[in-house]
Amino acid sequence: MLVCTALSAVCQGAYGAVWQLYLKSAGYGGTWIGAYSFISSLLMTLLVLPAGVMADRVRRKALAILSSSLAVLSVAMVLISTVKEALVASAAVGGISWALGGPAWNALYAETVEDVGMDVGYSANAFVNSAFASLGSFLGWVPEFMVGRGLQYFSSYRMFLWWIAALQAISVTPLLLVREKFAPSEVERPRFKLKSKGVAARFAVVNVLIGFGAGLSIPLIGYYFSVKFGVESGPIGTLFAIVNIITAPAFLLAAGISSRIGTVKGAVVPQAASIPLLALIPSSPSFAVASALYIPRAILMNMANPLIHALMMKLTPEEERGTITAIFQISWNLPNSAAQQVGGIVMDRVSLDAPLYATSAIYVVYVTVFYLLFHGFEREIEEKAESEEAPQEGPSE
Repeated sequence: MLVCTALSAVCQGAYGAVWQLYLKSAGYGGTWIGAYSFISSLLMTLLVLPAGVMADRVRRKALAILSSSLAVLSVAMVLISTVKEALVASAAVGGISWALGGPAWNALYAETVEDVGMDVGYSANAFVNSAFASLGSFLGWVPEFMVGRGLQYFSSYRMFLWWIAALQAISVTPLLLVREKFAPSEVERPRFKLKSKGVAARFAVVNVLIGFGAGLSIPLIGYYFSVKFGVESGPIGTLFAIVNIITAPAFLLAAGISSRIGTVKGAVVPQAASIPLLALIPSSPSFAVASALYIPRAILMNMANPLIHALMMKLTPEEERGTITAIFQISWNLPNSAAQQVGGIVMDRVSLDAPLYATSAIYVVYVTVFYLLFHGFEREIEEKAESEEAPQEGPSE
């Protein structure tokens, strides 16, 4: 599955460097770029819970393959036509793909890393994802070279994205070789009854906060840098690549940090340290200064992600991991999608910088709430492990 992660990460890195600029070159501004993300996220939100339940009832690998196929179709639709109707249809198909793939892939991956430990397994996946996404981000220079040979940015971006879509179609191939252990027929399923309600509720609260806060500016950061500093895919792609290159070993470091200070503190400390850096970006006099702030900000904020996902999987029974992943995604993406629409409108009509300030303020609240809700959960993890080793003792509640 790490091979799938690597190939998919190259594609995502390339999309991150070019996708918003492609829409910008087609004549769309922050409002429509935010609307595209909103539609996709809204469809995902509506469908991800049924998809998560489905991932606990049927073969997860089949759902992951279907998701990847729909993702390729979503990109191709906008490359064929950039009319607004095509954007809406593409966003809808992308949302369906996202809904199907997230719970299935996460649950499938979790069962492959249980033997080595969730913290290590998810940190390794994040390392591979970040390392290869950096390669994809560096590919943002390819359209710049094509422009140097006489093509317009729009034509260069479109041709480049066709190549990436082809690679994305190939990236599903290694998944065919994965041997799935989970047998849906062995799960008792007379009705929907969630055992991990406390886990779901806590993650829902913190995800609403960070999802909305991040959505106001982070998904639009490529567009933000392009408008504020007049840069295109080459410099922006290089920035994202540098972030991914440095973040890759930070992901591996995260597992070591969590073993020393605990999973919750290992997530909260770097995320809290990233907030002042984000708040300083709007006052940067140049793209170079903004980049110098953005790089450590992104590394500190994102290095906690594998620990948070590992915490969620450790607290969740295997037969509910697809469902809990779906709830996790809903609680993040619904506010995130709404915030992207708000952030795009504010950038275009009110203030380009205001969404970044708002994100910084909400992040302060998020970090505080995360610590208050989860700092006691580390003991629960230990008690859960002890109860598994000594089944004669009753489970801790």
